[in-house]
Amino acid sequence: MTNNFLKFTVIFLAILILVCFVFLLYGLYSKISNTEGVKGLTNEEITSYSLKLSNAETIKDIKIINENNLLFVISDNDQIYLIIYNLDNKQIISKIGR
Repeated sequence: MTNNFLKFTVIFLAILILVCFVFLLYGLYSKISNTEGVKGLTNEEITSYSLKLSNAETIKDIKIINENNLLFVISDNDQIYLIIYNLDNKQIISKIGR
C-alpha cells in the first residue's frame, strides 16, 4: 500500500509540474505577443496626441497620474521640465519648469 501511494504521489506531482510549465509558457507568450499595441492608430490619431517637441527636446520619463492624465519629464539640453497631458482632451494641461 505504501508503495502504491508513493507511486501515485510521484505521478501526481509530475503532472502538476507539467501543467505549471504549460501555464508558464502561455504566460510568456501572452506577455511577448502584445496585440493591443499601436497597430490600430492612424496618422491623424498619432499627431492628435503629439506634444509638439523640438528636435533638441527628449522625453526622459513618463508617469501615469490617473487614467486620463500623463506626466512627461522632458529634457532640453541642460534644462528639465514637466508636462501634464490630458488624454481625453488631447491637450497639454500645464508645463512645470524653467
